[in-house]
Amino acid sequence: MTAFFVTIATTVTIYLLFAGFGRWGVQTSWAITLNYFMAAGLGWTLAGGVPAMGDALAAPWIGPLAALGLAFYPLFRLTAKCSQELGVSVATVSTKLSMAIPVLVFALHDGWSDIGLGQWLGLALAFPAVWLSAMDGAAQPKSQGRLNMAWMPVVMFVGSGTIDTMFGWYSDDPTMDAQGMQMAFASVPFTLGGVVGLLDQWRSAAPRPARKDILAGTALGFVNFGSLFFLLRVFDGELIQRSMVVPALNLSVIVLATLVGVLVFKDIPGRKARWGVALAALAIGAMMAL
Repeated sequence: MTAFFVTIATTVTIYLLFAGFGRWGVQTSWAITLNYFMAAGLGWTLAGGVPAMGDALAAPWIGPLAALGLAFYPLFRLTAKCSQELGVSVATVSTKLSMAIPVLVFALHDGWSDIGLGQWLGLALAFPAVWLSAMDGAAQPKSQGRLNMAWMPVVMFVGSGTIDTMFGWYSDDPTMDAQGMQMAFASVPFTLGGVVGLLDQWRSAAPRPARKDILAGTALGFVNFGSLFFLLRVFDGELIQRSMVVPALNLSVIVLATLVGVLVFKDIPGRKARWGVALAALAIGAMMAL
């Protein structure tokens, strides 16, 4: 149960940090890049160092996980931009309603008999909820030359759903029972995310990171690693049925992130986004209750 609540707290903190970066003058690209190296360093250290890297390279999930790791940096940057431009609530709904993807995948894989009315209802409500959030973002004033930013929530929806599915899929792999292997599993995509971010800084000739960028990246790295690590613990803990882990977490994150965003940043969602949040809560609640 502790892992469940820590996962919620760390995930909400990620969105709040993203929203704060723009207000604090932090170079988001550098903060995200440094965050991945910090998270990877934590993971490999706790996993056992160099021997753990060798074990990870021999694991059956290394190929798919490495491919997924290459998408970590661009997806995280998109999430940060969405939080800053469209608001915490829009970004949260878009990423957290991506639970529709792993719910459907796990339910279909574990058997059609496990797909209940609530899951079908939740899936049906998830897509209009994301659409409403996207349309609310499209109606925002022109920002950095973009008149229509509705594509961002959609891409985040698909990308986050793929990541959640991957983590859940391999959470019960026999190799994960080995000492430190969960840490190694979490560290692979973090490492590749950092490498991709560093290449992007070099390609764009970004200014060197300032002290506040380093501090922001360090804080984000601790929180980001904690979010993923405790998510794996929740999947492994058998507290909740595997197909219901993500909905239960995401319902809490959507509601809490929206409330904290309003209280801390005065980030009041637009009318369509408020309907999106309401549908998101209804969708996830249906998946859990029915």
